[in-house]
Amino acid sequence: MTRRQREESSSDIYHVIVRGAGRRLLFEDDEDRRFFVERLFAYVGRGEGEVDLLAWCLMENHVHLLLRVRLRDLESLMRSLNTSFARYYNGRHGHVGPVFQDRYKSIPIGTDAQLLETVRYIHHNPQVAGVCAHRDHEWSSFKFYLEGHPRLEVDTVLDMLGGAKAFIAFHDDVVDDQELMEFATYGGASSLRRKAVSDGEAVEMAKKLCGDEFANSIAASPKEERDAVIGRLRGMGLSVRQIERLTGVGRGIIQKCPMPSLR
Repeated sequence: MTRRQREESSSDIYHVIVRGAGRRLLFEDDEDRRFFVERLFAYVGRGEGEVDLLAWCLMENHVHLLLRVRLRDLESLMRSLNTSFARYYNGRHGHVGPVFQDRYKSIPIGTDAQLLETVRYIHHNPQVAGVCAHRDHEWSSFKFYLEGHPRLEVDTVLDMLGGAKAFIAFHDDVVDDQELMEFATYGGASSLRRKAVSDGEAVEMAKKLCGDEFANSIAASPKEERDAVIGRLRGMGLSVRQIERLTGVGRGIIQKCPMPSLR
């Protein structure tokens, strides 16, 4: 049977999911988890800047990774990572047969909004599963966004959100954790509901993006630049009406400004 060809991401960013064979446990204890994470960091580092790890989370029977990497290099990285862990796991636990279920799943990420929602989705997995609060899970990249780690590329996400405090607030900004499990369309912007951004928060977001004189600077900018900024504001959760009030730009124009792609 011919394998289905993987869809290539225009941004080279992929949400990768690997599961245990038959949905069985992948990790018996923390020693297994440490080995997987150490191998992951090693293979990411071996890419010498050609692979960026943007987020990760280990669950009992599956793993989420968010990687910026060329598709052909993703195939090589995942083959090496899965083979290394399978050999280790079978040797340590006396297991016979496949460790992983089929091939990994790779979902191309194409927009800023989709990237941010995927990061939040990955970090919220333990909370949705009832394991612990997302910020308390030891085996994810959430804490490294706040503490730093040489193998995790945090600048892309933190720059979009406006820093570590905004990163924390973004992760807390979910009406219903169960809705995160419905974030599986992966074809565009998230369908998740968010708490409404207050006007005060909207002003601060606009200031971070464009400075204190954002209202005048946005409205007076050339069309292409203006539309790009408005698209970013929409991607950050501001409503059309809020942007209209803050900038004086007409609603019809704002509605036509798409959230930007990652490339």
